[in-house]
Amino acid sequence: MDVKNAFLHGDLEDKIYMQQPEGFIQSRDEHLVCKLKKSLYGLKQSTRKWYKRFDSYMIQIGYKRCEYDCCVYVKSLNDGSFIFLLQYVDDMFLAAKYMHDVVGLKALLSQEFDMKDLGAAKKILGMKVHRDRGSRKL
Repeated sequence: MDVKNAFLHGDLEDKIYMQQPEGFIQSRDEHLVCKLKKSLYGLKQSTRKWYKRFDSYMIQIGYKRCEYDCCVYVKSLNDGSFIFLLQYVDDMFLAAKYMHDVVGLKALLSQEFDMKDLGAAKKILGMKVHRDRGSRKL
């Protein structure tokens, strides 16, 4: 899964102003600036604001953040199995025992964020993903 325009989801608490973008400047208002409400690509704060927004959503829907890696989320399911979400900036790797659990999480994420489903993972962080469907292992 990939989040489209991830950094634009971050909410800003700080007061940040920018010059008016080219093409939007009105005559007699050249001296005005824009106060940002949302983060933009290129801001130092954008990555952190996106992470905080995503993290709060995952906690809200019942996932726990791994204490050893803050970009790994896990949830215990009713049947005793687990579902995992591994996040790297705006890319996500989902793993669960049953596909319907993965589909359910994808649906939840898509309701909150504009997502692109990249299909079955072939690589993550430079590592090749190998599936052994017979023994149900990655």
